[in-house]
Amino acid sequence: MNSRVARGLWAVAGAAGAFAAVAAGWQVLGDVGPEQFAFAGVSALIGGALAWFQAEGTARPSVPQRPVPRELPRDIADFTGRGPELSRLDDLLRTRDRSTGPLVAISGRGGLGKTTLAVRAAQRVAADFPDGQLFTNLRGYDATPAEPAEVLGSFLRSLGTDPHAVPDAQQDREQMLRTLTAGRRLLIVLDNANGPGQVRPLLPGGPDSAVVVTSRVPLSSIEGAHPLVLGLLQPGEAVELLGRIAGPDRVANDPRDAERLVALCGHLPLAIRIAGARLAERPDLGLSALVERLADERHRLDQLEIGDLDVRSTFMISYQGLPDEQQRAFRLLGRFPGPDFAAWPLAALMDIAPRDAERHLDALVTAQLLDPVRPDETGAPRYRFHDLLRALAAEQPEPEAEADAAAGRLLGAYLTLAAAAEDRFQPGELRKTSTHPRYEIDAEYRNRLLRDPVAWFIAERHNVVPCVRFAHERQRWDAAWELAHIAAPFFEMLATWDDWDAALGLALAAARHSGNRWAESITLFDAGALSRYLGRPDEAMAAYEEALAGYEASGDRHGMAAVRLVQGIVHRNRGERDTAAERLTTAAEQLEAAGDRRLAAQARRSLAVVRCGQGRLGEAVALFRQALAEFHDLGDRRAEAFAWRGLAQAQLDNGDLAAAATAFGRSLELTRELHDRRGEARALQGLGRVESALGSTAAALRRFTQAREIAEETNDQVLDSELNDDITSVPQA
Repeated sequence: MNSRVARGLWAVAGAAGAFAAVAAGWQVLGDVGPEQFAFAGVSALIGGALAWFQAEGTARPSVPQRPVPRELPRDIADFTGRGPELSRLDDLLRTRDRSTGPLVAISGRGGLGKTTLAVRAAQRVAADFPDGQLFTNLRGYDATPAEPAEVLGSFLRSLGTDPHAVPDAQQDREQMLRTLTAGRRLLIVLDNANGPGQVRPLLPGGPDSAVVVTSRVPLSSIEGAHPLVLGLLQPGEAVELLGRIAGPDRVANDPRDAERLVALCGHLPLAIRIAGARLAERPDLGLSALVERLADERHRLDQLEIGDLDVRSTFMISYQGLPDEQQRAFRLLGRFPGPDFAAWPLAALMDIAPRDAERHLDALVTAQLLDPVRPDETGAPRYRFHDLLRALAAEQPEPEAEADAAAGRLLGAYLTLAAAAEDRFQPGELRKTSTHPRYEIDAEYRNRLLRDPVAWFIAERHNVVPCVRFAHERQRWDAAWELAHIAAPFFEMLATWDDWDAALGLALAAARHSGNRWAESITLFDAGALSRYLGRPDEAMAAYEEALAGYEASGDRHGMAAVRLVQGIVHRNRGERDTAAERLTTAAEQLEAAGDRRLAAQARRSLAVVRCGQGRLGEAVALFRQALAEFHDLGDRRAEAFAWRGLAQAQLDNGDLAAAATAFGRSLELTRELHDRRGEARALQGLGRVESALGSTAAALRRFTQAREIAEETNDQVLDSELNDDITSVPQA
């Protein structure tokens, strides 16, 4: 007999027995009539039936309760910063006026704290999602990333699906997820995705659920995704995080080393967390000691490892996920000596076309292994490493023969472009060249880079000294001294004296290491120019004398004539006009005989300045016009600007104020076109002198003030001294 029926019969029988007992009692007492007897029987029968139905649960069937998953990891107590990012996440995740639920994609390189931010944001809004929160680590960069079908199965079980009822096919699982999430307010956190393909199958279809995804790569191609690119901590936030981990007193007692420490960690949260943990477990280890250890870039990553936290391993995940050619690009860029770069240095390092280098750079940016920076003065995109990623790239092994060949190509490319830039900047110069092999850049690409040669040098000015040092370290002596030599006119024009001095020191050491007396003379010639521009005539003359001896020993008659030219300029600046005139006249003749039209014209222009000082203004004007015509014919606009300025001064001295104003104005126009700040200042000085001669006091002082601002900016002490005299001589109103 069916057990359920049997239990029912027992209940009815019990009710009947109770009825019989009650009836018998009432009959004995004589207190019951037939109607009461019948009512009691029916009541007993109904009570028994109700008891049966209630016991079996068939009177009012219950609805099964759906589980509410709470899978978010715990929040961390020392979470620091990220205020703007959290506010944006709050706003996005709580917005529900759309056809699909909000999807936020947090991207950024390893170690930035993407997961920590996602969990903090999810915990803050969890109450807005009463139907639960799902969390999974997609292991996007592990050897075996999570398959979408695997994650779907886990989600379906968390949402109450009987494991035996989970479909086998991924498509069916996707449909079931959309069905189960429809109308439910769920928050889903997908951590560590490797790309859109791993994320799309896991997205709910309705407007009520929200999704937060973290990934090392941007996920903007997912429809409707709100990208949030995570950056480094601000310096103050980084120090605060260090204090929360290592102890606030240790940081407060040594704020300077705390700032240096987080800077050496690159303001990367993971690195700061490791440094803080090392300090926390070593109370005897001072901040300064850890700073000293991290200061050595070659071993910095060795110090950023503790327990299961390791910066190197975190970054290596991204590197190892690259194709072979992009891994090679990363390794070779780790050997680039400067702070940032365009595509062409990578093209030289890898010996590939610039367009292929651009493709590799884009891939490295997507993999969060490079940072893009704004386009440079030529319009070319530029890139740079985070300091810790540069250290990682530099330590990746590369066969020495290939590394050396890449270094040679890189230096050859710099020499090629710098020489071409100088040819356009100073046409007609007979430049001294080395035997270092050139590396040719695609002509169309080169012309685009060098459309404005000064703009190209400005874009590369921070790389020149590192490249000279790189050449010196690799004992490529010729490349070291020649690159410093080619850069000299640009250093002078931009008044980057410290860079020029550093490059010359390395170049001179390189020339002497190689035993190349001729190269040493070239470098000493440039060193004399630097001393002259800095207002140190005695140092300049000593360098020129040594250079002249080297040129004589090498039999370089052109070099000897060039030294006589600059010696004449020093004599002129000292007020030794007769000696200056003799040297400059001889230099002009010898340079013209050597076929150097440009330096011969420069000698005549300098001689014209001397003639002005001697009161021979007519002769000076003729010499200036002769030099001006030569520079114009050569296309040397900078030298032409100098000549216009010299002519203007001669005209001013001769009382021809209108002509002087026109000539100074032409010089100002050219120097501004050329970004020649020092030349601009001297043209402004000349215009101020004209205004002063005209009695326009306010206009003169305005010009002198503009010139002084540039003189201070460029550390032009000679001009600054002259301007003091000019301002003093302005007639008072």
